[in-house]
Amino acid sequence: MNDNQQDKIHVTEHIYLSPATTDYANALYHIIDSNRFFFSQFMAWPKFVKCESDTANFLADCFIKHQQDQTKTHVVLHNNLPVGLLSFNYIDKNNKTAYLGYWLDGKAQGKGIITQAIQALTHHYAVKKIIKRFVIKCAVTNLKSNQVAKRCGFDYEGTLKQAEYLNDAFYDQNIYSLISNYI
Repeated sequence: MNDNQQDKIHVTEHIYLSPATTDYANALYHIIDSNRFFFSQFMAWPKFVKCESDTANFLADCFIKHQQDQTKTHVVLHNNLPVGLLSFNYIDKNNKTAYLGYWLDGKAQGKGIITQAIQALTHHYAVKKIIKRFVIKCAVTNLKSNQVAKRCGFDYEGTLKQAEYLNDAFYDQNIYSLISNYI
């Protein structure tokens, strides 16, 4: 797998974040495929990922955008194995704001992996004075994601009414933010 050592973010002895590349396509596709039903409850994209090449194409696009600082997509590695993705899906450079998205293999959930990864990612970009405001939006019904935001120290800002259309229904979203003191 590509090393991109300068872009890796150390989280713990067993967890690190690596820029997403096509090298991870096979492993991530299998995670998506085995978690498809669960992921589809909260995200629209899993139904469009039908084969490994769909994942590879997505990762190739992410890598280009990562290098261009349009987004930042990292593979979450636990004991050197991919277990999910953590990204800034959108970066508002003018306002130094990043919108986080993440998913984690069901087998890796409940171990603090995504919580620690988010804390390391936000710290990394805050210390470099690249991002001031970090935002997580998640469905009110996505209890695990709401808990992650709270555990990571994000403040609840409010609920966006019918802000997400998913599986032929509209869902309310909670919005959370973390403001860096470094800028």
